Amino acid sequence: MEFIRGTTLVHLKMRCWGGEKKASRDSDIHLGADGKMPPQKLLDLGRKKIFPPKALDPLMSKRKAAERACLAEGTRFMGGFAVPDDAVEGLLGNLESIKEMFYSELQVFLANFDQNKEAWISENDEFAHIIRDQVPDRETVSKSFEFSIKLYKLQPLEGFEPDENEVANQILHEVGLTCKQMSDRLLDRKRSISGKNLYEQLDPLIKKLDTLSFGNGRILKVLNEFFALQKAIPMEEMIDQDHPTFGQVLTFLSMCSDGDKLERIIGGQFSVSKLIEGMKRSVTVSSSPGPAPTIPKPTQPSAVTTHTLSAGAYF
Repeated sequence: MEFIRGTTLVHLKMRCWGGEKKASRDSDIHLGADGKMPPQKLLDLGRKKIFPPKALDPLMSKRKAAERACLAEGTRFMGGFAVPDDAVEGLLGNLESIKEMFYSELQVFLANFDQNKEAWISENDEFAHIIRDQVPDRETVSKSFEFSIKLYKLQPLEGFEPDENEVANQILHEVGLTCKQMSDRLLDRKRSISGKNLYEQLDPLIKKLDTLSFGNGRILKVLNEFFALQKAIPMEEMIDQDHPTFGQVLTFLSMCSDGDKLERIIGGQFSVSKLIEGMKRSVTVSSSPGPAPTIPKPTQPSAVTTHTLSAGAYF
């Protein structure tokens, strides 16, 4: 299978101490006469925060940055990320930089450990007895962090290879999530955007589909529509919400972020060329004498859906 032969499995082992403990019915929650529950900032879904979450945010953000770097080049697969062989070297350089920042932030965290602990106890002095006895010492906490990178080349047994379309659907699902974020940003944008900027924002999605397609027909159909959309963007113009390109891009991204509508792209019922032609006809009709036509409005982004038989998360 080309996908397996052409990719490397990147496995990240990133452990972070969460600064939480399981809430105890006996020691943490006292209901009834003179009893009360700890506030929400301490108690959340049966977990209690025994350390200020903000102190851990820099470390958590590095973990998310590492995952984003892997997803930019590859796709989730078998608990790790399947990355095209050609992209592994560049990704490793990026991950090593993030790893260095992670351990730098860890040193800062440990240096301020006692100060943050006492501040959290002081801030929640009513529950100090709960917090003080359950925060491990700094040395113990320091052993709860790890950032390591492992690389594997997979060799599935004959007859047990991954299903090509399941892998493709996972990739399309991840692309759909990014499309949803992009369409939300477009809608929230108050100013116009240059055509060149809009054009370039599609590059990461096109790169991901291109390098991970390995000849898969479902991915290639979506990829071709991305190429068509990008080609239709006027590079020299400023694009605001009244510009026809805005509606075209927003509608296409919304289609890609919805599993059912994505199937219409793959099935050929919807294409960028049909979308553009449809909008041109609407504009032509609107400039002719007669009753005012109805101009198609961009499809509003909808929540990304998952499907067991179409584009969805499988790994």
